Amino acid sequence: MGEVARDSDDDKIIRQLEYYFGNINLPRDKFLQEQIKEDDGWVPITTMLKFNRLSAISQDAEKIANAVKSANSEIITVSEDNLKLRRNIGNPLPENSLEYWQKIKHRTVYMKGFATETQLDEIIQWANQFGETENVLMRRLKPGDRTFKGSVFITYKTREEAEVAQKSDAKFGETELTKMMQDEYWTLKNKETKEARAANKAAKSAKNTAEAAEKEKAQNAVRFEKGLILAVDGLGSEATVDSIKTFFKQFGSVGYVAHESGGKTAEIRFNNDSEGGAQKAWEKAVEAGTDGKVLFQEAELVGKVLEGEEEEKYWTEFNARKNQKQGGGRGGRGGRGGRGGRGGRGGRGGRGGGDRRGEKRPAGGDASEEPKAKHTTFAEADSVAPAAAE
Repeated sequence: MGEVARDSDDDKIIRQLEYYFGNINLPRDKFLQEQIKEDDGWVPITTMLKFNRLSAISQDAEKIANAVKSANSEIITVSEDNLKLRRNIGNPLPENSLEYWQKIKHRTVYMKGFATETQLDEIIQWANQFGETENVLMRRLKPGDRTFKGSVFITYKTREEAEVAQKSDAKFGETELTKMMQDEYWTLKNKETKEARAANKAAKSAKNTAEAAEKEKAQNAVRFEKGLILAVDGLGSEATVDSIKTFFKQFGSVGYVAHESGGKTAEIRFNNDSEGGAQKAWEKAVEAGTDGKVLFQEAELVGKVLEGEEEEKYWTEFNARKNQKQGGGRGGRGGRGGRGGRGGRGGRGGRGGGDRRGEKRPAGGDASEEPKAKHTTFAEADSVAPAAAE
């Protein structure tokens, strides 16, 4: 750092007192602000000795008073009895305004790269080679933790001096420093802060979206008792939900019937109190039929109990509509379409085609239970359907 002339104790005393009562520290020092209100701006030297940096230079009140008296400082003055100090009344503080602090920032340099054990006096002496420093603020890790984080704000008397310091490539000992004007530094930090907030907001939004998707997935998760859905094909044009319900009610406890008017297919959901569910009901229907054929309004029906993916799809779509209804019908999505279009497969395993766009609704007849389709009607049943979702 080169040879730096050592200051006398008197010089150190004056510099420290001028800092305490200076334009930058005094407006922000709550303790001193309270003290100067008590005695027309005067502060006892004994009170000033409570400041560690001053008491480290000298604890002799008379020596401090004499140093101020002989210095002819523009900032501080001593009382006639040599017991008190105050800001020179001929040099009042600037107005504590945003404009004032903007001007301070305009002649302040941000420097980073100092070792954490670096002392304030070392930084001040080094910084003075570029001009007269008005304030050196060592930045700490956080409130309550006085550990120096290696960066400072150095305020010079003029913008020109500050720019000389910022543009200089002089090292602090062997250390190269990062330097920029404080207004430039805060512009950069504000940009980084906005970008960080935007990134956090986006991450939070993505997290919320993912959580909502997981919640919806959980709500729509398939939870059901298997073997309750019978799909039939071969219905005549006169078939209605009521007639289908009445017919199959002979063979089991019907919970829901989904059928589009004029369509050839229907899905009958039996309640879980029916022994054997849909398979048992279909077997009873075959047994009660003619020559092993299930005849409905003179039309032969083929039926199949839904299994595997078909059965899971049925309940997934039902749960989704149920959750949509419980959530106030958000989105207004329509119900599940028909299962037509899958060609007939003779015997009990077959189902015919046909365009079905039906909706399901409880056979109990409550219009609020399920969304209503344009051409689909539903039948009442004597007992309720099993719960599809918790």
